Amino acid sequence: MKKVHIVNHTHWDREWYFTTMDALVLSDNLFSQVLEELEKNEDAKFCLDGQSSIVDDYIRLNPNDLQRIRNLVEKKQLHIGPWYTQTDGFFVGEESFIRNLSIGLKDSKKYGAPMMVGYLPDTFGINAQMPTILENCGLDNIVFWRGINFKKHVNSPYFTWRGLGDSEITAINLVDGYGTAAHLNATDDYINERLLPATKKIENLTDFDEILIPSGGDQLEIIKDLPMILDDVSTKTNYEYKVSDYETYLEYLRKRNDLPNYQGEFREPVSTRAHKSIGSVRYDIKHTNFLIEQKLIKRVEPLIAIASFYNIKVSKELLDIAWKKILEGHAHDSMGGCVSDDVAIDILHRMKEADEICDGIENMIVKRLSEKLNLSSNQVIVFNTKSKDMTGLSTVELLTPNKNIRFKDHEEAVVIEETYFEGKIDLLLETPEGPKYINEDPYFKLKVLLNISIPSMGFKVLEIEDSSKQLELLTPVDVSTIENEFYELTFNEKNINLKTNTGIKVDNLLTFVSEGNAGDTYDFSPLKNDVPIDLKLDLKTVEKSSLLQKMLLKGSYKLPLDLEDRIGTSNNKGELEISLEIILKRESQLIEFNVKVNNLINSHRLRVKLDTGMVNTTSIGSLPFGFIERNQLVDPIKNWQSQYVEYPIDIEPFDKSVSVSNDKYHMNAYSLGMKEYQHVGTHIYLTMLATTGQLGKPNLAYRPGRASGDTTKKGHVMIPTPMAQQKGVSEFNFAISINEGVFDELLVSQLYEKYSTENVSYQNQSLNKFIHRLDNKLQPHILESSYEEEFSILSVDTLALDSSLSPSLYDENSFLLRLSNPTKQQLNIKLDDTSKFEKIRIVNCIEEEQIEQNMIVKPYNMITLKLWKK
Repeated sequence: MKKVHIVNHTHWDREWYFTTMDALVLSDNLFSQVLEELEKNEDAKFCLDGQSSIVDDYIRLNPNDLQRIRNLVEKKQLHIGPWYTQTDGFFVGEESFIRNLSIGLKDSKKYGAPMMVGYLPDTFGINAQMPTILENCGLDNIVFWRGINFKKHVNSPYFTWRGLGDSEITAINLVDGYGTAAHLNATDDYINERLLPATKKIENLTDFDEILIPSGGDQLEIIKDLPMILDDVSTKTNYEYKVSDYETYLEYLRKRNDLPNYQGEFREPVSTRAHKSIGSVRYDIKHTNFLIEQKLIKRVEPLIAIASFYNIKVSKELLDIAWKKILEGHAHDSMGGCVSDDVAIDILHRMKEADEICDGIENMIVKRLSEKLNLSSNQVIVFNTKSKDMTGLSTVELLTPNKNIRFKDHEEAVVIEETYFEGKIDLLLETPEGPKYINEDPYFKLKVLLNISIPSMGFKVLEIEDSSKQLELLTPVDVSTIENEFYELTFNEKNINLKTNTGIKVDNLLTFVSEGNAGDTYDFSPLKNDVPIDLKLDLKTVEKSSLLQKMLLKGSYKLPLDLEDRIGTSNNKGELEISLEIILKRESQLIEFNVKVNNLINSHRLRVKLDTGMVNTTSIGSLPFGFIERNQLVDPIKNWQSQYVEYPIDIEPFDKSVSVSNDKYHMNAYSLGMKEYQHVGTHIYLTMLATTGQLGKPNLAYRPGRASGDTTKKGHVMIPTPMAQQKGVSEFNFAISINEGVFDELLVSQLYEKYSTENVSYQNQSLNKFIHRLDNKLQPHILESSYEEEFSILSVDTLALDSSLSPSLYDENSFLLRLSNPTKQQLNIKLDDTSKFEKIRIVNCIEEEQIEQNMIVKPYNMITLKLWKK
């Protein structure tokens, strides 16, 4: 008799078309019932959706239930963790996956041993490196649902999933989803019409003598008396149905040696929707999340490490709060953007709070460090938050009464942006002798591009001196070309034409394209009979200097206001304005594009179309710690509805770059916050906006049938989302490079690292106390001076790239340095200078010391070093 493991659970969306506070109210009653049933019935078990945050939410309401939860976790009846929140599978950064798990596991331990299962039951597909991420966090398995194709990927729901390198985990696919046996009961109708068909469907996919079926659903309560119900069901069938849990079934799978193997991603909408075009809806959420991830990883955390050597301390709990604020928005609905406007407001507000914490921590650190160093207003401290020395162009911000200054020992400096502040009279000055009224002279805020060297994971102090001449400025010139050592860009007849120093030419390099979007917050949908509109720009200015050249282009368009206007049933117009700044820096292989879009039209998709100049049906997209090849959908799929529940359009995600290559050169596009691309013919399309006014719509061109988002269930209503129209100004930053030879993983990764580097500087000045928000409230400290012109906490010699340097979650005075290898080659690590640390050990991402202590980074993998301060 075949054994069927039944896992009772609830799938707990913390927000969706309802808010987090709505879910909190629901949890108060539902989770109480879970505890009562588990205590009454010792054979019962329940999975609390694999996220510790919902347990924390409940305990805030019911603190007296803490010991009850601990008891049930110890008895293996209640299963909690390992995530902090259920994460999206594609649109958050690689470090966010790791922090979600490391924070979730740490928090789960307050209640007992967490469920060591990579539980992701409802993500809209999963990236190909999830095995690598999970394995590095101490998990050897995953339980998931969407994206699998049993005819193409693997022919069994139980298999070994391999990352791009050698990481392998045991995978369980929930064939019919996490609600397969929801509302399970022993009636004949339920058994014959629901339970047995589901059991036989899984049987047809595997000959294993034990299989697994989940019993639960969205916000569903625990099934009372489930062990007795399953005994009754078993007597009526030829199967042994038993209360079980995911860890128990994984133990069964680990004993087998006949699991099939798979390597790759899961994004195919075969039996359930994968929402392949969700990567650009609610761009404001995705972009804001990206910016805060960058602040945390590339500014705040390394600054905390540097500052600790000057006894400047930051609470770990404060950093935890910032991370948790954004992790709360990392679930597939929240990060995907398929939420109500009320929820979008909540997500953006939490991100605002996280952003303020980041800015405040940074402000406090750099202010106190400038005091420790006894810096004056004629000095600027600049930071390098990477583990290798930095030499090249960096941006520094300062305030000065005039531009007749110079940086000592740094002759090459160009003002790339300036703000003039007029003088004021009768300003109040608080002094020890009492208030005085003074006049304030005018001054400038300058953003200056410098050619500079800064030691690894440290800082350098720059001296500002008076000069007989002004700093170099960008000078307007009456030409239509900008160039550097690698590229020449020419504006001609509304086209941007590119020529490289190796003779490669691409005419009409870049065009913006607008088209109607008849879709919803889950998917783009082309509008029938709509014709995409190419948007060309006009040249406004060209400015040049010794370090940088810049071309500014603008366009203003009257476009169809709404969907009806695009197909001619009415003729209302709305405005769309685009401003494009193209930047070439000296000796840089990157062409940088900064775009501002003022969008006043509805329901459209705006993309930038990049001509690669080459014919190749394969693109190379980046993903955590590696790259993946994807094929163009060259020919339409005939009779696709017989194979898929939605059209498997080749709209794809990327986290850093997308490339197209031939044997002569490769073109690479790099993005700071845009997450979606499509490779069509010779072009790469980067999606900027896909706007819509509806949470879910039925019968889309690529997605026939019901609306997604519960909107067509009985008693539900359609939910408008006017905020998802993304009206107003949005900013987009991307870059391209063209490099000789076939695609080079390491070079592309290094160029992205250079492009995404954060420039951190600070000037201890009194002209404007609101340049840094907390300067006005951080009272001056009289400190023992310890001036150093340069400082570094460590130096690493390796081709591996920095992933993060963060405080340990568990130990005081220790830090985690994580290095990544996104290439097929093994990379060695040499620790050049670690004299400030007493001990260094290789650990995994949850700080468990590893048996092997070899200083190497395996292909498509990472290494984490734990460093204890002396």
